[in-house]
Amino acid sequence: MGGNIKYTGLKLRITFRNIFLIGMICMSSCAEEEEEELPTRVTTVEVISEEVRFTQQYPATVIALEEIDLRADVVGYVTGVHVKEGQKVKKGQLMYTIDQTRYEARREQAASSLSIAEANFERIKRDVQRYEALMAEDAIAIQIYDDAVTALRTAEQEVRSARSNLENALIDLRYASIHAPLDGTVGFSQVRQGSLVSPGETLLNTISKDDPIGVDFYPEERYLRKFIQLQESPTAERDSIFLLRLPDGEMYPYGGQIDIIDRAVDRNTGTIQIRLRFDNPDNLLRPGLSANLTVKDDLPEEVLTIPQAAVIEQMGEFSVFIVEDNKAKGVKVNTGRNIRDRTVILEGLEEGQQVIVKGVQRISDGDPVNAEKTKLR
Repeated sequence: MGGNIKYTGLKLRITFRNIFLIGMICMSSCAEEEEEELPTRVTTVEVISEEVRFTQQYPATVIALEEIDLRADVVGYVTGVHVKEGQKVKKGQLMYTIDQTRYEARREQAASSLSIAEANFERIKRDVQRYEALMAEDAIAIQIYDDAVTALRTAEQEVRSARSNLENALIDLRYASIHAPLDGTVGFSQVRQGSLVSPGETLLNTISKDDPIGVDFYPEERYLRKFIQLQESPTAERDSIFLLRLPDGEMYPYGGQIDIIDRAVDRNTGTIQIRLRFDNPDNLLRPGLSANLTVKDDLPEEVLTIPQAAVIEQMGEFSVFIVEDNKAKGVKVNTGRNIRDRTVILEGLEEGQQVIVKGVQRISDGDPVNAEKTKLR
């Protein structure tokens, strides 16, 4: 009998323990099921359609539309520097003079030679006229007349040669004075008074036109058609299509327009050079200056947009969560450009749908959600 009582007690203890464990498991299971069924709180924003004027940013460089290197055309020593470095000059203004002594002497010599040649020509011409009268009376040998005509032709050639020598001497004398070829600003002088210069080799200075001025940038070849249309369009808004931001962060007060589109695309970079023209009355733009160019589309475009916070990127693909039947639904989207804090949606969504912007990290596809709509843009 004693053995039976022990057996019964052991059996009862095992039974109570099993019942306790089973109860705990049931309670845990029920709690998990209840937790999974609770919807996640999220915030949604409506997909909207709006007019957007797209912009593109390019690094740009200011260049002079007209720039000329001033070089000496004659040999000699600089005898005068008549402009200050960085000075604005007018076309025709005297800038440098080169020693003119030798060129004055050559001019006088050439002028004297021309006078002698012209006098000789006139003398021989009179002889020929006199010989012609004698020939009519058969009073002179024909050989004398022929020699006189030949001499006249020679004298005429000598006059032409002397006149050319005088013109060359005058050119050299004129080239000994260097004048500004255009209105603009000169740079640092490369010579000083007393410097020896050589024709075609010695750089004296560089002068560039200030207003208007050019800006070069290099868009990708896929945008070529757009810029050709902008160049040809008579209605392009000059002051709002091409805008410059200066290195100090300030916006340049004048808009630009297309001046030149290069004839060919660079094979190595796939870009094409485009030159813009900007008014520069205040001389704020200088050749070589770096700037940031903003190019706006000439007309606004109707597009779908959502907040950037709603877009999820994974392995180069983009998706969003929308709310459908009180559940989160993942949708792949094709995105466009970012505009401020919003993203353009090209494919995947429709106007009026609700996209989740807050609580995205706590949900998965198909999870029940408790959505709170907001007008957050």
